[in-house]
Amino acid sequence: MKKSFTIIAFVLGSTAVFAQQDPQFSQYMHNKMFMNPAYAGMRQALCGTLIARQQWSGFEGAPQSGVLSVDMFTPQLHGGVGLNVMYDKLGFEQTMAYRLAYSFHLPLAGGTLGIGVEGGAASKTLGPTGSQSWIATTNWQNDPSVPPQLKKTTFDVGFGLWYQRQNMWFGISSTHLAANKFDDGTTSVNLINHNLVYQMARHYWVTGGVTLMQGNTWEVRPSFLVKSDATVTSFDINCIAMFNQRFWFGASYRYQDAIIPMLGFQIPHAVTGENGGLKVGFAYDYTTSNLGDYNNGSFELFLNYCVPIKFVQKTERHGDVRLFD
Repeated sequence: MKKSFTIIAFVLGSTAVFAQQDPQFSQYMHNKMFMNPAYAGMRQALCGTLIARQQWSGFEGAPQSGVLSVDMFTPQLHGGVGLNVMYDKLGFEQTMAYRLAYSFHLPLAGGTLGIGVEGGAASKTLGPTGSQSWIATTNWQNDPSVPPQLKKTTFDVGFGLWYQRQNMWFGISSTHLAANKFDDGTTSVNLINHNLVYQMARHYWVTGGVTLMQGNTWEVRPSFLVKSDATVTSFDINCIAMFNQRFWFGASYRYQDAIIPMLGFQIPHAVTGENGGLKVGFAYDYTTSNLGDYNNGSFELFLNYCVPIKFVQKTERHGDVRLFD
């Protein structure tokens, strides 16, 4: 059944592939720059964030995803700069993406508005290599329904708006604005003509959150994320409780897909305290859809380290940066 599902999914896309292509990360609230370039520099710090995800554990050919994001507040540029490096593998498909971001920051209504752009490249490898143990037949090279391997790189751009103040944040963005095609043209193998075209879909992101019960001991942080490619839409709602600015626990619900408990801790920076340091988080997706019969859930690890930029003057910024990690 697992082999059949993977092969069918590829064959259905063997002429043209359209899908929600960016990986889904459950701990989205800890890496906002991945979905919105306007977030770059909003923490008034130099920050590095890594999320690694194993989706549908136990399902052969299941997605394996990761993203590394680095961003820095740069007052000389009146905003922030950042870098996203993404890896995603699903069955026959493998994607690498590299995007540089810039966000221009404006004071607005007691908070900060970021206007962000990003640009870079996306590399796609699509098709069987013959090395996967789950390929159904050793004669796939002669199968007319399976095209030869596609390897292409194309440019990628995105745009976003981000607004935050002391107890709330909101962002809207779009990635893959160029909607480029990975097209290998017509290729003939063993007198069989193939024309494989992979269409990169524009993605749209809307996210926001607030901080409630703000105090020295407990904070409650509900948030949401809507992600769509105008064909497939997913919706996450999350609530995290933070204790003593050291530990957090909470859960998300992804509509018709998963229930996601999560927990984590942070170790404050030795000099600057809770406005910097190390954060570690873990999430587990319990699948509620029909796919739950064929996998053991999804596992996700989050790591973050921030060093506040000491020369940022408090009079130039608004809000408490520890709320926007």
